[in-house]
Amino acid sequence: MLLMPPAAKPLPFEPQGARSASGGGVLSLLRGVHILEVLAERGEGLSLAELARELAVNKAIVFRLSEALVEAGFLFRHEQTGHYELTYKLSNLGLRKLDSTRLLDQAGGVLRRLAERSGELARLAVVEQGCRITWVLAAAGEKRSLRIDPNYRHEVHLASHATGKAWLSTMPWKHAWELIQAQGTPKHTPHSLTRKAEIEEDIAQARRRGYAISYEENELGVGAVAAPILVRLVDGEQSCVGAISLAAPTHRMTKSELTACGPGVIEAARELAAIWPIDSPPFRRGVVATALTPTV
Repeated sequence: MLLMPPAAKPLPFEPQGARSASGGGVLSLLRGVHILEVLAERGEGLSLAELARELAVNKAIVFRLSEALVEAGFLFRHEQTGHYELTYKLSNLGLRKLDSTRLLDQAGGVLRRLAERSGELARLAVVEQGCRITWVLAAAGEKRSLRIDPNYRHEVHLASHATGKAWLSTMPWKHAWELIQAQGTPKHTPHSLTRKAEIEEDIAQARRRGYAISYEENELGVGAVAAPILVRLVDGEQSCVGAISLAAPTHRMTKSELTACGPGVIEAARELAAIWPIDSPPFRRGVVATALTPTV
């Protein structure tokens, strides 16, 4: 009797039909993308065996895909450990995409002015595909004692960071809660909000003020204030395309002092909305946007 090996478990994003004969190439592509996503979370890299366990497939398949990614320049294999690690090629592609829309050039001046006025760290995040918000640009003021881990996730945690809350405040609570649930509500610090009712009230306050506050909720010793970048399409629909934030160490800026920066962050968000390139999402179809003042 011929024993067949157990089927590999489906990938979390695997479409129906990917395992058919015609879908073999699609499945390989998805597995390759999964390798990139897994390694993005592991700064030290992973061995072939560890990657095989993550993908739940045999090592021969993972070796073939990983070596193809090495050849394409997306991965490299450490000579001493044998671990596969990401190169900077993937992030460079993202930066080239941003540069092609002129977003970084146009937003840099606004960020620098906000950072210089406050002396703190200003950051820009953009909404991607309506399902996540990602940091893409930062400017540091003169008070440079705040240090951000260079290995921090570029994707913003929604329930604990002011940037995530600012974005959530622009949408109906039902949709906001769905996004929060998809990402989870880990207790990063003793101050992190994890209960639905308290998160809902926090988002509601951000909606009323026009800016969101996070004070030691995402990281101990760090506070942040953020405002959504709101534009209105010619059809009258409002859209949030990103958020701008200001972060400072809590030993230098109390929560009330951080809150006092809110109006300035809102003004910076309005400046960005006014210059937001119309050839960047969601305006690629030629829809013209105009700045919209948050409802305070």
